[in-house]
Amino acid sequence: MKIAQTNPFLAPVAMFIGSGLAASNLPAQTAGQTPQKEPGLHDVVVTAEGSPVLYHETISSAALFSDTPLVETPFSVSVYNQQLIEDQRAFTLEDVLQNDPSIALQMPSGYYNNQNLGLRGFRVDNFVGYRVDGLPVTNLIAPYIDDKARVEVLKGPAGLRFGFMPPGGAINLVRKRPTEDFRTSLHTDVDTFGSVYSQIDVSDTVGQFGYRLVLAGDEFDSFYDNAGGDRFLGSLFTEWKPAEGVSIWASLAGQNRERHGYYGPLISATGLVLDTGVETNTMQDWARNKQESLDAAVGADIDFNEDWKLRTSFNYQDTRRDTAVTFASGVQNNGDYDDYGFLLGDNLQQWETWSTHAHVEGNFKTGFLEHNVVVGAEYRNLQTEFGVRSMPLLGPNNIYHPIFYPRPADPVQSWPSYDYKETGVFFTDTVKFTERFSALAGIRYGKIDAQDYFRGALDYSYDESTWSPTAALMYEPVDNVHTYVTYTEGMQDGGLTPFRGVANPYEPLGVQHSEQWEVGVKTELCDGRISGELAVFQIEQDLGIADPVTNIYSLSGLQRHRGIELAVRGRITEQLQAGFAAMLLDAEQVDTGSPLTDGLTPQYVPEYQVNVWSVLDIPQVPGLALTANVRFVDKQYLDQGEQFATDSYSVVDLGARYRFRASDTDWTLRLNVQNVLDDRYYESGEFYPGDAGYLAYGAPISANFSVQVDF
Repeated sequence: MKIAQTNPFLAPVAMFIGSGLAASNLPAQTAGQTPQKEPGLHDVVVTAEGSPVLYHETISSAALFSDTPLVETPFSVSVYNQQLIEDQRAFTLEDVLQNDPSIALQMPSGYYNNQNLGLRGFRVDNFVGYRVDGLPVTNLIAPYIDDKARVEVLKGPAGLRFGFMPPGGAINLVRKRPTEDFRTSLHTDVDTFGSVYSQIDVSDTVGQFGYRLVLAGDEFDSFYDNAGGDRFLGSLFTEWKPAEGVSIWASLAGQNRERHGYYGPLISATGLVLDTGVETNTMQDWARNKQESLDAAVGADIDFNEDWKLRTSFNYQDTRRDTAVTFASGVQNNGDYDDYGFLLGDNLQQWETWSTHAHVEGNFKTGFLEHNVVVGAEYRNLQTEFGVRSMPLLGPNNIYHPIFYPRPADPVQSWPSYDYKETGVFFTDTVKFTERFSALAGIRYGKIDAQDYFRGALDYSYDESTWSPTAALMYEPVDNVHTYVTYTEGMQDGGLTPFRGVANPYEPLGVQHSEQWEVGVKTELCDGRISGELAVFQIEQDLGIADPVTNIYSLSGLQRHRGIELAVRGRITEQLQAGFAAMLLDAEQVDTGSPLTDGLTPQYVPEYQVNVWSVLDIPQVPGLALTANVRFVDKQYLDQGEQFATDSYSVVDLGARYRFRASDTDWTLRLNVQNVLDDRYYESGEFYPGDAGYLAYGAPISANFSVQVDF
C-alpha cells in the first residue's frame, strides 16, 4: 500500500524556485586571500575557509586519519560547515543532514526522542556509527550540535578508519575550537510553532591559552499536540600551546533535555491509514523522555617536525535516559486498539563509554616513491545498565475517541546489561608514484569482546576478531581532475540470532562482513569556483537468514546496494551561487533463503533523493540575500515485505538574510520559511503487518526568525 500525499506538479515548480534563489550573500575566503567584505561589515563574518563557494569545505579527516584535501581523497565524503548550520538554522543533526541525499530518516524520533539515520541504505549504528572528533559516542539521545563547527559524512564501509560498524558509513561531528581574537556571538530564534532558542558563543586566545564557551537553551514545541519540552547545553573547549607545534586540549560538555513523546497517525493491522490530521499525537499526555549526558575529552597534537606528527585523544561519555511512553497494538480499521505503556524509570537506562586513540603520521621517501604513512591504535569500552522494562496494558482505546489513562508506577531496579570492548590496530600508506599517479594501501585488525547480562547475571559472552583491508588507485588525468578506484571491506558485530522461531536461538552470529567497490571522479575548476564529485558504488553485506530445511539461522544471505552519487556546486556569477546533489540507489535483499523476500527492497531505503540550493545576492541592497533549498525524496517501505510504503515528496524552503553593522557590532537577521508550499507528506514511520503501525508527518509550513549579534 502507498500513501499519496504529494502533488506531482509541485516538483517542477520547486526546482524552478530552487534554481533561482539563494542561501547567502558572502563569498567564502580562499586560502591566501583576504576575506571579502560587504560595505560596512567587520571582517569577523567569514565563510568556508579554502573555497570560494559557500558551504563547501576542502579538507577533512573523516576518511583518513590526517587532514586530507577532499579532492584527493579516494572516498566519498561530505562536509557541512558552521556557515550552513547558522544560515539554515539547523538545530539538530537531522536538520543538517537533510542536505545530504545519501542520508535517509529511518523511523521517526518521537518514541525515544533520538534520531535514527540511514546512509547508503544501511542504518548508522547508534553505538558505533557516530563520532565526535573521530572517537565513538553513543547516539541514543538527541545529539547536540550547538558546539560543533561542522558535520562530516564518510560514505561506505569504514572499517579501516573506525572499526566495527555497518557498511553505510559514519557520521563525525567536529568541535568548535578557540578563535585567535576575542569574539562573542549571540543568537536568538523564535518560530511559528512557539519554540524559542538562545545561544551565546564566546571565544578568545590569550598568549598560549585559548578557550571557547558555548551555552544554549531551548523551549521548543512543534506541530504535534503536546510535544513540547526544554533543553540546556553547556560546553567548554580549552587549548594550551606550550611550545611551537604542541597543542594540549580539553573539552567538557553536558546537556539536559526533556520532551514529550509523540506518535502521528496510526496504521491498522491490515495497512489502513487512520489519518486524524497533522497535529495528531496518539501518545498519552504524560508520555515523555528525559535525557542527560556528560561528555569529556582530552588530547594532544604534537608536530615533531614538518614530516612527523603524533595525535592522541581520550573521551568519556555518560548518557542517561528516563523513558515513559505509550504505543498502540492490534489496531483495527475502525480505530480501536490496545493502548500499552512502556516505562523504564528514572535514570534506569545508562550508557558509559571510554575511548582512546593514538597514531603517528609521517612523510618519507624510498627512492623516487613518496610515502605518507599512519600507524596507530584505538580502544573502546561501552558499558550499559538497564532497568526492568515495564509494558503494562493501559486499556482499550480509539484514535477517533481517545481515552486518557493515568501513568502507571515506574520500575525502580536496574542492573548491568551489556559490556562491549573493541580494540583496533591500523596502518595506512599512501604512495605517490608520479605527480599524477598514487595509491593507498591500508589494513586494520579489530577485536571485540562482548558480554550480555540478564538482570545482573552473565547470560552469554563471545569474542571475535578480523582484518579489514582497503586499497585504492588514484589518477589525475588532467590538472584538477582526480579519479579513483577503491576497494574497502567492512566489519560489524553480527549480534545474536533471533530469540524465537529458529533452531539456534540466542546464539552469537560472529562478524558480519561487507565489501564495497567504488569508482569516482572529483574536480575543482576555475580556481575552485566550480567543484563536483561523482561516485558509483556497490556494497554487499552478509545477511542473517534461516535455512529453509534445518531452520538454523546464520549469516548465509546477502544484501546488495548499488548506487550513484553526484554533487556539483559553483559560483556562477559574483551574485549567484548554486549547488545540486543527488543519489540513485538500487538496494535489494539478494539471498534471503525465501522466494517471498528475495529481490525485495529493504525498509527505510528511498531509491532516489535530490537536493538543490542556490545563492542570489541583491546588489541593490548591500547585505541582503534571498534563500532557498529544495528536497525531493522517494518513497520508503516501512516493512521488509514491501507491504506498506509512504509516497515520494518534495519540500521547498525559502528565506532571506540581511547583514549590517551598527555601533561597532555586526548584526545578522534571518527569516526562513520551511515547506512554503505547505505540502502534506509522511517522512517516515513503522509498520508491523498484522498488528499496528504509525506515521510521522513532515512539518507543515512554518517560519523561523533569528537575530545574530557578533562583536
